Amino acid sequence: MDDVAVPASLRTLLTAAVARELASAYSDEVVFPDRIVVDHPGDPDSGFPEWPAPVLVISIENQGVCRWGVPLDRPDPLVLVGGELFDGSDWAEGTVAYAPDVAHFIAARRWDGDCLSGKPLLQAQAAELAAGTLGYLRAHFTELLPTRGFPGRDQFRFERRGVKVMLWSGPGQCDWWISGTDADELRGAVGELTSLADLRDSLWSDDPVGDLLR
Repeated sequence: MDDVAVPASLRTLLTAAVARELASAYSDEVVFPDRIVVDHPGDPDSGFPEWPAPVLVISIENQGVCRWGVPLDRPDPLVLVGGELFDGSDWAEGTVAYAPDVAHFIAARRWDGDCLSGKPLLQAQAAELAAGTLGYLRAHFTELLPTRGFPGRDQFRFERRGVKVMLWSGPGQCDWWISGTDADELRGAVGELTSLADLRDSLWSDDPVGDLLR
């Protein structure tokens, strides 16, 4: 596969060190740049169902549910996620645009790693994300780096003075992840957020300090 024309943005930005850093957030399997693997349209084993162009695989989800990659038919590609995805009513094989470009993909995965490694970390499997809740977050936090396709239909990321709020949103459920670098800021944010959705009952932490913030 030495003749594969790797897009310049991927070749430049996703170094081996960066790939390992991003994969560590979710324990994913690194593919590029360790190996050049291309999924082709019509291949029954393709990880990007129904995508009309060859896709260079970046990484594979730790249970093999899906994979990320870039289409090889454009010079500055978006990043795709393909596999078992939620199509709006059920889980089915498909492919969607996860991020608009490689830089966005890297920044989002790096942000996730920072959020999930924060101590304390609070989380919830809460009610479906309501428009009012999303509106509150957009009014009181800075929204950045949204992605689509996995692990929810939509992933939202919000930040304010060191507090990170990540949502995995889909029909019937929204998973929340909240962490922060400043205890007072985190305490204040959690106090606000527990008035939203059903977080007062569903928010929890396996860290004693985080549990006290609920």
